[in-house]
Amino acid sequence: MKYLLLLLIAMAGIWWIRQQRRPHRPTSEKSSGPQTMVACTECGVHVPQADLVQGQQGVYCSEAHRQRHEG
Repeated sequence: MKYLLLLLIAMAGIWWIRQQRRPHRPTSEKSSGPQTMVACTECGVHVPQADLVQGQQGVYCSEAHRQRHEG
């Protein structure tokens, strides 16, 4: 029992040290949680709502598709 407790303490210490040494990544809106996916009017590919290109006749996955569809 004594060795199991020492092992758990050692593992917790190693975990804590690794967490302190890990660089903190900045959080952005794009990577936080699930995103709404919307289909491109031109090709039907689903794109995250934050990355859409808005056009007069719909939403598109890229500027090239918007220009091709809207002329």
